[in-house]
Amino acid sequence: MNLYFKFYFPILLVLFTGRLKAQSSYTDIQFEYRVDSSLYYGTATNYAGNPVDLYMDIYKPIGDNNLHRPLIVMAFGGAWIGGDKRSYDITTIAPWFAKRGYVVAAIDYRLGFHPSTGVGSNYATCPAITQESNCVYPADSNEVIRAIFRGMQDMKGAVRWLKARNADDSTCVNNVFLAGVSAGGFNALAAAFLDSDTEKPLATFAMTDAAGPPNTLNYCHDYHNENGATISRVRPDLGSIEGDIAINGYNSEVVGVANFIGGMLRDYFMVENGESPMVYMHHQTSDLIVDCNRSPLHSSISYNCLDPLGFLGCNHVWNTPSASGSCSIQSWLLSNNYDITHLETISQTGGPNCVQDPPGHSVVNPQLRVSEIATFFDAKIASNELTGCDFVTAITGPRIPQSKLYPNPANQLLNVESTINTSSVSILDATGRILISETAKQNHVVQISTANLSSGIYFCRIAFPDGNVEIQKIILNH
Repeated sequence: MNLYFKFYFPILLVLFTGRLKAQSSYTDIQFEYRVDSSLYYGTATNYAGNPVDLYMDIYKPIGDNNLHRPLIVMAFGGAWIGGDKRSYDITTIAPWFAKRGYVVAAIDYRLGFHPSTGVGSNYATCPAITQESNCVYPADSNEVIRAIFRGMQDMKGAVRWLKARNADDSTCVNNVFLAGVSAGGFNALAAAFLDSDTEKPLATFAMTDAAGPPNTLNYCHDYHNENGATISRVRPDLGSIEGDIAINGYNSEVVGVANFIGGMLRDYFMVENGESPMVYMHHQTSDLIVDCNRSPLHSSISYNCLDPLGFLGCNHVWNTPSASGSCSIQSWLLSNNYDITHLETISQTGGPNCVQDPPGHSVVNPQLRVSEIATFFDAKIASNELTGCDFVTAITGPRIPQSKLYPNPANQLLNVESTINTSSVSILDATGRILISETAKQNHVVQISTANLSSGIYFCRIAFPDGNVEIQKIILNH
């Protein structure tokens, strides 16, 4: 009997039987949830040449013994100048997924770009304008494209980092989805569809240095850099579409993306034949920040709502690239025979919606939107579960096991000895249900009491920090 059959046949047995008992649908609210906060997933260089440590919060269902939950990686909005993983939209949306049995990773990503060489609006007289919001004026349109690219790289890195720890989170690496709100929606769509360096935007190669802002906008750097940090105006090549985070052997591919009030720079992030992630989009037709059709970003708000006649010092936003919102993306995808999209628009009639803050730019009824997404993605998730999502770990072929179990058959006590540190050791029954779990062991021998388990056949799952997993059969004989 070869090593692969001897040591990994039990994996196939327990995970196949586990699928038969797995949750049949992720559409219904079934669980409470908890949050693993501020998990570090990588460091990357920001627009000013300074390192930024990146963290995520992971929302998990409570009381769910499913071993292959779907995973959604979410990015917040804020025009690439503000927001974080605990922004209101994220903390509102993420729990509704976790309550349905999803694992949700709310990520931080790099913020900031070089601000305008002119001046922003007069925040003393212009409605809804603050000092920070003046930083939304970019030095040129390339700065926005580069900001999206950096956010996309961070999101791809987060996907790989999470795939490598699929055993710790009980997620399926073949059921990974992306979601984003506003700027985060741009990042998510780019991460889902930009899958080759041949598609890399010209603006993300090395460029001439960014022009410096006037003294009135120098404070914009303070939001995204440490006190006293050097601000480099050099615009280097931003590297591969994959970035440098969590280059660990896993890919950044996803099977679906949900865009809330974001969009795509269609001239830069094209959809190629063969790409087929499912696409859900939600937008208001009255959105004046990201037009549901196609328009330069942020261009409509001052013309239509803040200061149409220019009396209040609300300067119009310039130097932003044209972007396709959800309505335009849907039309373009369907015209190219891309038929697995869902668009939920909220129509507003009677002209621009200047009553909302921001005008027309919000997620309407988040709980309903999550219900729509869960229904839309559910059949795909079930299909992937049936075709072996549980079998995918960092193990790509036969290898000598790192662990041995003794005594086996066991009585009152089971010893799990490993040649390297483990991240978790669990005892599972024949359906894949976790009965006992020990976590974060820094020594090489873990002792587990089996006194409270009945005699019979069980499986021991040993997870390692690098994402590898071993599952071996044990016999209890009391």
